[in-house]
Amino acid sequence: MSPLSKVLLHDIHLSHAKQLAQFEVPRSRNAPQEDAPPTLFADTINWIKANKAAVQAAQAAQCRSPNPNSPNWDTVFFSLMESDAVYLRRFGEVYDAIVAARAGDLELAVTHLAKAQEDVDTVAAMLDCTFIQLCDFASRSPDGYWYHAGAYCGVFVSNSTSKPFMGVAYKGTSNAREVVTDLDWDPIAPALPGVAWGALVHQGFYGGLFGTFSAAQGAQIPFDVMLAQLTATYRSREKAVLHFTGHSLGGAYCTLTYAEFLRQQAAPQFKNFVFGDMYSYGSPRVCLQPFATQVNSLTQAGTGKYVFRIVNRDDPVCTVPPRTVAQIPAYPFIHVGGAWKLADSGPHKMIQEPPPVDPQSVVDIIWNVKNHQTSDYYASWQKTPHS
Repeated sequence: MSPLSKVLLHDIHLSHAKQLAQFEVPRSRNAPQEDAPPTLFADTINWIKANKAAVQAAQAAQCRSPNPNSPNWDTVFFSLMESDAVYLRRFGEVYDAIVAARAGDLELAVTHLAKAQEDVDTVAAMLDCTFIQLCDFASRSPDGYWYHAGAYCGVFVSNSTSKPFMGVAYKGTSNAREVVTDLDWDPIAPALPGVAWGALVHQGFYGGLFGTFSAAQGAQIPFDVMLAQLTATYRSREKAVLHFTGHSLGGAYCTLTYAEFLRQQAAPQFKNFVFGDMYSYGSPRVCLQPFATQVNSLTQAGTGKYVFRIVNRDDPVCTVPPRTVAQIPAYPFIHVGGAWKLADSGPHKMIQEPPPVDPQSVVDIIWNVKNHQTSDYYASWQKTPHS
């Protein structure tokens, strides 16, 4: 095993500190809604300890599945733990890093950034990986938006050099800005040419990943920042198999990201990546056609790039947008293929859209929202055929 060098990790933290120097200082350091649920860290650690065989099997498979009709359920567990871990960033330390960076003390900012991800690092170490933050716009709004948030994600780099892999994981909703992002589902045309094959896309998700975030030293787009950091990291593990994951809002971001990698896989900045599968959990719909048709056509058997959209029981988030059944004709959002439902009887493949699954009623959403938590996804995963 060969962890990434301390020099590389420091340089990446330093680049983030320079980015933070352009941020406005948040209103308060004490923002408990920004942090993960209090039991999530302990739960994630315990789940990994209880499923060492699944972790080892996923590592041996480089977090790949054999074909689109046979998800590797060990890898499903592994990527769910990655999706869990990115919720564990400590907001108070990020706040202190912003203050230090704006004051010009970049090394102090680096120290706070390292502390901010200590819990994420602990989970990564238990997965025999090193975690590297790729982008963090979760406390900022893209230009032209009111109170939205941008994407936060990182990559889990396997310490193995014999069977290398990396997992790009996007954080789900954990603050008020991200709730606003979720709810802003009016479909818009992408401003960037070609994104989503020109399909209309969920406005909040598009803005959070592909919107422009202006600052004193220029404009940044979260996807571009993520890609630049990932490219730099990938040089340390060339030929690593790259997978993508995320829960809830993170599932939406990872779906859009995976699609962009598929769309541009022959382009110079993408063709050197060896990328495999996508594993999303509780993702809402992100686009209208032809988005799903294009993704599905590029993830057929034999491509080595497969989509697995995991749905736990009656998770209501997976049924939106639109918000009501009556809105479907006017807002024909559609999921990509590869959906698998986790149920008491075990996992089973879901019927591919279209037609879309009807949105749930307000009463049903309130009742079924418990199925959206990562803890419930883990409980249902235990009924899958895993190691």
